[in-house]
Amino acid sequence: MNLKKATYLLVITLLSVGVLSGCGHTPQAQKDTTKPLQVCTNATFVPFEFKDDANATEYKGFEMDLLQAVSKEMGQPIALNNVPFAGIIPALQQGTMDLGASGITLSPERAEKVAFSAPFYESKLVLMVPASGSIHSIQDLKNKTVAVQMGTTAADYCDSKKLATKQFDHNSEVIMELQVGGSPAGILDKPVADYYLTKEGKGKFKIIDLPDAKGEYLAFAMNKNNPQLQKDIDAALLKLKKNGTFQKIYQKWFGTNCPNLPDSAAAALAQTAK
Repeated sequence: MNLKKATYLLVITLLSVGVLSGCGHTPQAQKDTTKPLQVCTNATFVPFEFKDDANATEYKGFEMDLLQAVSKEMGQPIALNNVPFAGIIPALQQGTMDLGASGITLSPERAEKVAFSAPFYESKLVLMVPASGSIHSIQDLKNKTVAVQMGTTAADYCDSKKLATKQFDHNSEVIMELQVGGSPAGILDKPVADYYLTKEGKGKFKIIDLPDAKGEYLAFAMNKNNPQLQKDIDAALLKLKKNGTFQKIYQKWFGTNCPNLPDSAAAALAQTAK
């Protein structure tokens, strides 16, 4: 009886091991590409993500178009969730959201909390002036008043250069000041200026680079415990760059070619640390 019982137990054990081993190869263990990635955004940052009005259901913007292209390349749908910007990183850390897409600056401080994709945009301060004006560089601003947004890096930059400023609450007011000729030049963030030059400012204004303005990279963010998602998104971005889709989206929103960007978050962080 003891021998029969031992043999029975051995067979049951072997069968159990076989069943457990087989479980690792079932479709349920594979990545479910039918389940939408939960994406959190704050749709107030023109031209990256925005809605035409409070009642609109459609999300627009450069980052939204790029996100849809990444989703298509990955073969996985997305679900957009409009949330306060301050809640995006906590939601990613807690795992209630999969991906953050909201013009998020890739910084060392944030990289301690979440993982980032390869960057898709380099932002920095630029000088915007009338296309037919006499200003061609920062040196031409001596004894002139520069329009800037109050409390921004643009205002800080002017202080460091000892430039006289006329300060406003919003970037839109800076642009309005240039339109009416109240100031001969304005300093503002590159994406805002680029987008304006594709719309009302086309042919009327031009952008001048500020060589000593420090660049910042924007990227998608995700939970640090999901390295596969980071790899999948980076692979999709690389394919979109190679097949020209990325360039088309960039041209659509900024009217210019995208500059060379670092191919990973690590490379971007190393570059901004210089």
